[in-house]
Amino acid sequence: VVQNETDYNMPLRVVSYKQLYGWSMDEIVKAVGLRNNCTFCGVFRRQALDRGAELLGATKVATGHNADDAAETVLLNVTRGD
Repeated sequence: VVQNETDYNMPLRVVSYKQLYGWSMDEIVKAVGLRNNCTFCGVFRRQALDRGAELLGATKVATGHNADDAAETVLLNVTRGD
């Protein structure tokens, strides 16, 4: 990611869950346990993209996903009972 900032002359701002929410994912897992912790991560990740865009003054956010991502999510949700 840092290399992309240089290669593509794009602004980069790296923020952590701890900075944005006051909690790290490790702290959340410790508090809620392993079951359903993916729910927190997914919500936090999407909200972090929105907050990061706002910090940079961006009006659009592009993400990339592939079929493997969707299949992995389904399998993880089924096996974990999420």
